[in-house]
Amino acid sequence: MSHEGYRISLAVLLGGVAVALAAESGATSFPAATPLRGGEVAGAKPVLPAARTEPQVWRHTIEKPPDNWFAPGFDDAAWKEGPAGFGTEATPGAVVRTTWNTSDVWLRRSFEMTGKPPANLAWLIHFDEDADVYLNGVPAAHFPRWSTAYSLYAMAPAAAAALKPGRNVIAVHCRQTYGGQYIDVGIVQADAKGVPALPPLKPLFDYPVRDPSVCLGPDGVYYLVGTTGHPAWWKTNEGVRLWKSKDLKAWDLVGLVWTIEKDGTWQKPIKDGNRAIWAPEIHYIKGNYWITYCVNWPGGGTGLLKSTSGKPEGPYADVKPHGPLTQEIDASLFQDDDGKVYFVYQDGKIARMNDDLSGLAEAPRLLKPANAAHVGFEGAFLFKANGRYYLSCAEANGPYYDCMIASSDKLEGPYGDRYLAVPHGGHNMFFKDKDGQWWSTLFGSDPYAPFTERPAMLRVEFGPDGRIRPKL
Repeated sequence: MSHEGYRISLAVLLGGVAVALAAESGATSFPAATPLRGGEVAGAKPVLPAARTEPQVWRHTIEKPPDNWFAPGFDDAAWKEGPAGFGTEATPGAVVRTTWNTSDVWLRRSFEMTGKPPANLAWLIHFDEDADVYLNGVPAAHFPRWSTAYSLYAMAPAAAAALKPGRNVIAVHCRQTYGGQYIDVGIVQADAKGVPALPPLKPLFDYPVRDPSVCLGPDGVYYLVGTTGHPAWWKTNEGVRLWKSKDLKAWDLVGLVWTIEKDGTWQKPIKDGNRAIWAPEIHYIKGNYWITYCVNWPGGGTGLLKSTSGKPEGPYADVKPHGPLTQEIDASLFQDDDGKVYFVYQDGKIARMNDDLSGLAEAPRLLKPANAAHVGFEGAFLFKANGRYYLSCAEANGPYYDCMIASSDKLEGPYGDRYLAVPHGGHNMFFKDKDGQWWSTLFGSDPYAPFTERPAMLRVEFGPDGRIRPKL
């Protein structure tokens, strides 16, 4: 859970208003940029290469150019020349080769096309924030908000029609307001392989919960925690609430099992108006209950609570009461077959813990898929099934907040390609029920989810290729 997730949730309220207002201050009409869900970046055939793997040279300026700056015949000789991508190093998924740290950047590049433009054209783009793209002077696409990795977007017919044999000119304007910033654009041939369908879903109960986590205890009872405290939860909340169920159908509220005010130590200060516990997860490991969590301060901060009674309702004490285990957000635990326990957080960072789970025993490292900079930008969760390690993360695929997965036969990797496993399932987790069936949680955090910010779950299955998908 993060302010990135907040911006996706805000899209539920804003809908298309941002798109209508954004493109070149409303003066120009751009075709909508539609995410190519199911398309894989690694399998796309370059037409105009992006700088994801190799530098690509563009003309660029940070000074506002004349109104016809995107026209094919515009003279950009006075603009600087440099390799893409353009942005700042801290931006997730960025491959920065030219620093851009101002409010706006304008880019131009010419390229040759031999013969008729091919079919199934798509944009390969990483943008943060709003970006407008022109082809041969024609408004070709507007990309609202931001992305956290290189993603595929279907090219509108009007944009594809602007391409021609011979010389073509692509022009880009990208804006920045806060946080990371980055822009790089390419054109590829790509086919969508289909988005997994969801079965009919309904919330487990009618109470606002984000990032739900379910744990089956040795008593045969399921326990659920998640981010609560609506509507103030983006800034402040009370702590960690717990629910329980014997059958995954009827859920009873146990109550607050840990609060910042009563039980907190290092978490008590309010920073920039923020003091909330985000994305708690409950785990039963080494004969006890544990709750991982993070604090929504700028830069984040993760921690681990241990039940001092051995009971799921606690009371709980922090294993490191004087400060966070790591910076960033979205903490989880994973216990391997040899009994070793690992701390997992943010976008797939992992570190082995001490035997008593009192701290990290090694420096964290990032588990990366073969076809992207990360599995997803937040909500990391690691589990093992059928002899394979599965790393799931949340990713903002355009307006969608999805669960992406990559897997490996070894904990340290290498991990295969990331893929879309649970649509609208960003920041979920996976668990086995009493009968050995696998489930995914889901809460809905984009405009197209079945519902928004209510806890739910769905059965999942493993395909012949080992990939996880919803069970219909």
